[in-house]
Amino acid sequence: MDFFSEYGDANRYKIQEVIGKGSYGVVCSAIDQHTGDKVAIKKIHNIFEHLSDAARILREIKLLRLLRHPDIVEIRHIMLPPSRRDFKDIYVVFELMDTDLHQVIKANDDLTKEHHQFFLYQMLRALKYIHTANVYHRDLKPKNILANANCKLKICDFGLARVAFNDTPTTVFWTDYVATRWYRAPELCGSFFTKYSPAIDIWSIGCIFAEILTGKPLFPGKNVVHQLDLMTDLLGTPSLDTVSRIRNEKARRYLSSMRKKQPVCFSERFPKADPAAFKLMQRLLAFDPKDRPTAEEALADPYFKGLGKVEREPSCQPISKFEFEFERKKVTKEDVKELIFREILEYHPQLLKDYMNGTEKTNFLYPSAVDNFRRQFANLEENGGKGGAIVPSDRKHVSLPRYPLQDFTNSICCYVLLFVKKKMPLN
Repeated sequence: MDFFSEYGDANRYKIQEVIGKGSYGVVCSAIDQHTGDKVAIKKIHNIFEHLSDAARILREIKLLRLLRHPDIVEIRHIMLPPSRRDFKDIYVVFELMDTDLHQVIKANDDLTKEHHQFFLYQMLRALKYIHTANVYHRDLKPKNILANANCKLKICDFGLARVAFNDTPTTVFWTDYVATRWYRAPELCGSFFTKYSPAIDIWSIGCIFAEILTGKPLFPGKNVVHQLDLMTDLLGTPSLDTVSRIRNEKARRYLSSMRKKQPVCFSERFPKADPAAFKLMQRLLAFDPKDRPTAEEALADPYFKGLGKVEREPSCQPISKFEFEFERKKVTKEDVKELIFREILEYHPQLLKDYMNGTEKTNFLYPSAVDNFRRQFANLEENGGKGGAIVPSDRKHVSLPRYPLQDFTNSICCYVLLFVKKKMPLN
């Protein structure tokens, strides 16, 4: 079978320039010559060097296949490796976004109330969909929310996400939680509550929204204790009932011995915000997770009156536990490699059919698209990427969807400044 005549991988994408580089690999912008769309192609190298990284990649590409929503970044394609058994790099094609919310906030101090409202609505709309699938993102922060010039936001980076199943203890003990402290819910600052809930993501959205309003992180804690101090400085000390249910003894003692703090009035803390905005934010940032609204309840808040109809916003069917059997048992690198290969075949329907029928070949006898791209990526890396040096990513772990755009070129800076200085269309 001539793979390229049927699938066109080798000639479909015209690589333009390197837009990011880090320990995980390289990201290049490209043109899809079939559609004319701009895409980002992410090369992730040596994914099986560490089993934990391989499992993270598997988890992420699974979730991005299963969670299809306008406010979640989309995988367009994953290139087929030349061999089922012997591959160590993968090339993932994403829709190309202009920047991320961190850069939008950093570059602009004059976002309008319409921007604030529309940004929050999109984030909550995505969360409604994610949470109805029984998925917790667990690492929401401005850098993990992509943005376009038309005000479109898309949540990305599902490498730390987890699916909650009713018949397993997955929601109780997640010892690998390493998300950014500043956006971490209080119940995660010391394994506080015996059972986590989607409220951990709601808290993160509240922190992000406050940052959109003020241009600065709300709780930039230097450590867990400092983080709790900053939270209680704004919200006041938690009730005795809340403290009594804190699982971590040291955290329970610390909060119990803390001097009594009164909550700060949000109208004073956020004087320029729409009153309806800080009232909703106060709900999102309730110290006790049981007091936070669900994403659907937050979408119904008066703050969004006239913007959309919450009942029309899509939900997702709960994800089957069989999709994530690998999370429930001990697996080897070879097991994960086979599962990743199976995910790649989702983007190659005929080969997937052969695989399911047991008639696929272990090696594919065609000029490999991966080999083609390896040469192109290597050439770009040697030349520093078109138009400038490659800036290393500050990312601490392998993860798929976010394209590191740490330092804008002058043209991109001007582009972002232009669109935020105008009233962006709410569509």
